[in-house]
Amino acid sequence: MKLSNLLSTLDSQISIAAVDVLSPDEATIIQWLTTEANNKLSSPVFFWNLGVSSLEQCLIASDGGLIFKPVAEYKRPPQADPLLFVFDYIANFSADGVFILGDIHSFIGKNSPSLSWEVVSKVKNLYHRLKPTDKRIVLLGQNIQLHESLVRLIPYCEIPLPGVEQILLHINSYLHDLQQS
Repeated sequence: MKLSNLLSTLDSQISIAAVDVLSPDEATIIQWLTTEANNKLSSPVFFWNLGVSSLEQCLIASDGGLIFKPVAEYKRPPQADPLLFVFDYIANFSADGVFILGDIHSFIGKNSPSLSWEVVSKVKNLYHRLKPTDKRIVLLGQNIQLHESLVRLIPYCEIPLPGVEQILLHINSYLHDLQQS
């Protein structure tokens, strides 16, 4: 799957997709996905990862930048497993939304030492239960290799490193900007 097809994939009956991206480009992908989901799906976008440990709504600022606003209703009890809690929260969320879950692939990855069968089962259940809704999940991370039981369910796209032409285009653009200033 190509990144350009991600929105049409999410707009179909496919409820979970994975995007493999280099860490420096994650914010760019979140910003792009937020803009596209707002415009084409009329859907809010939310972000979660273990480092944030709360759910945040992704918003686009007036200058085009990305803003993360904590979701006040998201209150995880201290003893609850953060990943299982966010899955349950999404399943019971009363509105539509695109939920970007960062760096969870180590819990559902092929040959991962952190593989959790409970998490794999939750992902499979969510995949089927979210189909008739307008809630979607995007798994975002680096070097994503899904477990065999998820490979056929979850479409995957990889954001490749820029090619020589793209790098030259950026360098020329940068040099042009320097000349202008």
